[in-house]
Amino acid sequence: MTNAPKNWLDWKQSRNRVFSNPTGFLAITDLVWLTKDPQEIGGISGSWYADGTSVYVIDSSSGEHSWDIGKLGDTSFQFDGIMVELGNRSGSLIVRPRDPNSAMLKAFSGVKTFDYSPSFNVTATLEVAPAPKEVVVGTVVEGLTQAYVSPGVLSFEIDGTACRLTAFEQAGTKDLVILFRDATSGKSSYGTARSVTAKHQTDGTYSIDFNFSSNFFCAYTDFATCPIAPVENNLPVAIAAGESLPDARITSEGIKEQVAK
Repeated sequence: MTNAPKNWLDWKQSRNRVFSNPTGFLAITDLVWLTKDPQEIGGISGSWYADGTSVYVIDSSSGEHSWDIGKLGDTSFQFDGIMVELGNRSGSLIVRPRDPNSAMLKAFSGVKTFDYSPSFNVTATLEVAPAPKEVVVGTVVEGLTQAYVSPGVLSFEIDGTACRLTAFEQAGTKDLVILFRDATSGKSSYGTARSVTAKHQTDGTYSIDFNFSSNFFCAYTDFATCPIAPVENNLPVAIAAGESLPDARITSEGIKEQVAK
């Protein structure tokens, strides 16, 4: 770890700030899918329900309220002394309370990573598709999907093994994002996906430093709707770089230990 470059150490600290945010994902105490039937939600008052694109609460400590998510988009606000998030996931409306005193936030002691290794910093070539195509991937929520636009496939080698990864566009940059699994997934790293940026170089190639591979929030919480790596992005090699399996995750039954295999 002492030989790790400063930009990687700075990245790790920035990731610690993300996960220790008092209104971030580790502060979420529940993920509630709303229906037309009013239901109570732990940590906040009232009965909550959805009708069309609007969320309603009745009998709360501050009376009755409504929010039109169709007009507002995903939104967050203070309610009963904590942050409450409302969102739309493929037409279904959700509520997520974010409590700065959540058990998971208190238990967080820092992002776990593999040791930095220069061997996982590779140069890739983009095999450009005839036209950008939409790629629909699954998520950790059954039946829920997310769509990305792919300009093509990145090809590279790691330890003599040829690898290919479908890459996705990012708005406002030539850099690409990759969702991938590898031989460590579900063992020493989280199972469904990690993400890493492929940085565009002046000669047209891409630099992929897997030491900067990041977990999605679902590595820590059941109350997320993170994407799953596309089937073709399951690498045959072990990427023992970047963020590794967190020690624990929050579930509807409380905090559960996660043990690397």
